Amino acid sequence: MYTVDKGKQVDEQIAALPAEALPAFHEVTVFLQVAPWNGHPFIRERPDSPIRTRTFGTGGVGMVTYLIVEYRRLVEIINVVWCG
Repeated sequence: MYTVDKGKQVDEQIAALPAEALPAFHEVTVFLQVAPWNGHPFIRERPDSPIRTRTFGTGGVGMVTYLIVEYRRLVEIINVVWCG
């Protein structure tokens, strides 16, 4: 199990999400606690990179970018975007 953390900027991005995005965002945070390496590499040419992305919402209109700090079993969310 991983701990999921985020900074103030990400808190503001989450607060700006529409109400319909919140359940899907919550599902992403649960996913990050259990299997963060199953996200997509942020840089395709570096498939083992600890910076990953995961889409959420109907049609994948939201995206979370995060950093995995394996030795601490920590996932740091670094950006949340909603294009829906």
